[in-house]
Amino acid sequence: MFNGQYHHQMDDKGRLRIPPAFRKLLGDNPMIFCSFEKCLFVYPKEDFEKLVTERFANVDLLDTDMNDIKRAIFSLTQELVEDKQGRVSLNQSFIESCGLTKNIITIGAYDRVEIWDEEVYKEHMNAVDYKKIIAQFTASRKL
Repeated sequence: MFNGQYHHQMDDKGRLRIPPAFRKLLGDNPMIFCSFEKCLFVYPKEDFEKLVTERFANVDLLDTDMNDIKRAIFSLTQELVEDKQGRVSLNQSFIESCGLTKNIITIGAYDRVEIWDEEVYKEHMNAVDYKKIIAQFTASRKL
């Protein structure tokens, strides 16, 4: 399980370090993709493959909406590889799509790591209506 948060910086070349606690749990060659929430999701490779296989294995080839979703996800997915200094390089499309600037926050989100621009994360979290979400969650558990 991934938990905690780390504040750090991305350099001018789009490189950053994945916090060691997360790096250990992610294993070799984790997969990273740009989510629809203006952040990056990072999964252990095996978990990512299982997740997408379960989600997309039985999708109808003629389902154009799902084809668009697959394009959006897989065109912005890559294997994450560390350099000799322990940094990972983010491609420019990740940086632009997620609005990443120098100040980054990396958080644990149970089954994945998320990489956010610090200001985008603050704005997102301030906009969340926790009471509404908790009410919906607890109501669905009573069924």
